[in-house]
Amino acid sequence: MSTAKTNKWRHTSPLAAIFYLGKIYQAIAKNAVQSLAPLAAFLVAYQGDLAGKLIIGGGGFVAITIISSIVRYWFFRYKIADGSILIREGVIKKTQLDIKFDRIQAINTKQNVIFRAFDLVTVNFDTAGSAKQEGHLPAIKTALADSLKERIQRESRGKGAPVEFNAEEDAASSATTLLRLNARDMVRIGLSSNRALIFLVFLGPIIDALTQEVDENIEESAVAAVEAGQVSLANGISFGLLIVLGVLAFLMVASIIGAFLRYYNFVLESDNDVFRSTGGLLTRHEHSVNFAKIQALFATQNPMLRLLRRLRLSAKQASSGKPGRGKHFVIPLCEPNQLPAIAAEVFGDEFQTVDLDPGTGDYQKISPRYIRSRVILTGILPAVAFTGLMMVPTGLSALVFLGWIPINALIVWTIYRKFGYHIANDGMSMRRGFLGYRVVAFVHRKVQRISVTQTIPQKRKGLATLRIYLASGTIKLPYVDFEMAKQLRDYVLYKVESSQLTWH
Repeated sequence: MSTAKTNKWRHTSPLAAIFYLGKIYQAIAKNAVQSLAPLAAFLVAYQGDLAGKLIIGGGGFVAITIISSIVRYWFFRYKIADGSILIREGVIKKTQLDIKFDRIQAINTKQNVIFRAFDLVTVNFDTAGSAKQEGHLPAIKTALADSLKERIQRESRGKGAPVEFNAEEDAASSATTLLRLNARDMVRIGLSSNRALIFLVFLGPIIDALTQEVDENIEESAVAAVEAGQVSLANGISFGLLIVLGVLAFLMVASIIGAFLRYYNFVLESDNDVFRSTGGLLTRHEHSVNFAKIQALFATQNPMLRLLRRLRLSAKQASSGKPGRGKHFVIPLCEPNQLPAIAAEVFGDEFQTVDLDPGTGDYQKISPRYIRSRVILTGILPAVAFTGLMMVPTGLSALVFLGWIPINALIVWTIYRKFGYHIANDGMSMRRGFLGYRVVAFVHRKVQRISVTQTIPQKRKGLATLRIYLASGTIKLPYVDFEMAKQLRDYVLYKVESSQLTWH
């Protein structure tokens, strides 16, 4: 396919209607009350038996969503221009996106079971400054997607003139496999995931629905059981434990299944200054990001990952500035001995001394004054204030709130013990944590802004708090030497101004 053929507005495959159908159902799921209110009103107002209501209402709902997805596909157009992708979409409210190649941070693809049978993929574009994926090309040929990704990667790096689309070109790949996960790793990902909390949310309504029936029958059942001599305290405790263990087992299995669905056959490759990952059981996901777009590299270990001796990596890209809206290139699991190779790909020769392993890194400690400050502000003052407020209504029983002081002191001491930083000529890394660890590393030239502040107690002791602002978020380093903080600030600003490389 030549460039000339793509310089006109084009449709994607008609199977893109499936993509839009999925987006419609996702939007309905996120706003279930507002989305389904008209259908509920119709079912209440319609005169007829329940079966007829459900058939007519359900059939009408499915028909409307299918027609809407087909219409959205029909009004979708795209065009590949010189240095950008133009996308037109919308039925009533029409929009046009002009996505410049040099603004694209990551090119991600998804391929569900149906698309796989027809050699189609959906391409999503992450752009700098947006809070979510800004544009997409649903249901295009895999060869076209590959050619498009290659062109965007070349032009975003500024390497020569744009290349022409050539689906039959068989260029030798220089990709290097850095990581490959197996079935055992899927189990590890599931066990260390936080998805269990999500399943608890879904279990909540089910438990609430059963509560009324249980309340109505529990008294009668309890009396009958006592009369039959079948209930004891030990049996009640055992039954409760079985319920808890059953719920935990369900959450564990569900989390493992989710890991298989998302990361099955996960492979991480490095290809011409680009990270590329593929994985997924029913829907294959392919994510890619240029090393130059990475603002910071994070390595995390929650308690389960520490037990399994594994880490989770996240390469943060430029965000919209809103908390929690950053974009991440995720490596769900890796071993400590794989960290140097991954870090070397991201930082190259620029930050050779970086060590993302929280157990082996050469980290300097912050000032012990941090402990005293945190204990006073988050432990002693709240405990004393709350005890004073509760003394009148509860009497001496309010003294129990003073027990928060030693608990808080233990928490603060644990956080202080894990806090550390490492400063090199071209970059910096910082470690912190409570139950687990979190290590962040970045190069100086990526810094957008840096500030040094002092509280009154810090000023008396010659200490300061250093805040480093990256395009992906803010990093705070508290209770360090004031003179060192000023020197580091000036040095980082010098590295930013003197660097010939871009930050994105």
